[in-house]
Amino acid sequence: MTLDQVKKARRGEAERAADVLGAEIRFFDAGDYPLRPTPELIEELVQEFRRVQPTIVLTHSLIDPYNGDHAEATRLAMNARVYAQAAGYPSDEKKLGAPPVLLFEPHQTEMCQFKPQVLLDITSVFAIKRKAMECMEAQEHLWEYYTDVARRRGTQAVRNSGKKEIKYAEAYQRVYPQVTDELS
Repeated sequence: MTLDQVKKARRGEAERAADVLGAEIRFFDAGDYPLRPTPELIEELVQEFRRVQPTIVLTHSLIDPYNGDHAEATRLAMNARVYAQAAGYPSDEKKLGAPPVLLFEPHQTEMCQFKPQVLLDITSVFAIKRKAMECMEAQEHLWEYYTDVARRRGTQAVRNSGKKEIKYAEAYQRVYPQVTDELS
């Protein structure tokens, strides 16, 4: 398998999954194994943050001994977010506010030192998520794994909320403190 074949296959899988989810997707063609940050890539990411003005940033865990590209992607996302917030960063776009950065649960959770801090009820959309996962044909081994994880997180969500109708949930770890005017 060549790099071009892998990229083509992964792009097709991601496009199909985005269609299932009704999501917009953009590719930066930044490489894979290894992902190497370049000034051009950072600039593209900063401008994308400013153009899109996200209200939340989801990314990989900060540590992943099985895939260094995941941790590198997180560092890139976090750095680009900070640069996009900087008033002095050159851009024709409005500077970014301070969207929270949440790390989604990785495969090999414990090895990645992932600590769930937010449990999101996904019961009503789990069938769509599963259909999107099934677009990732190269990762078929993870379909059942993440289905089982969603069930376990659903059990935890019930215990932590008392909402017995929750069947599936996702876990996230916060990078920055949550700012709120009331505790709940």
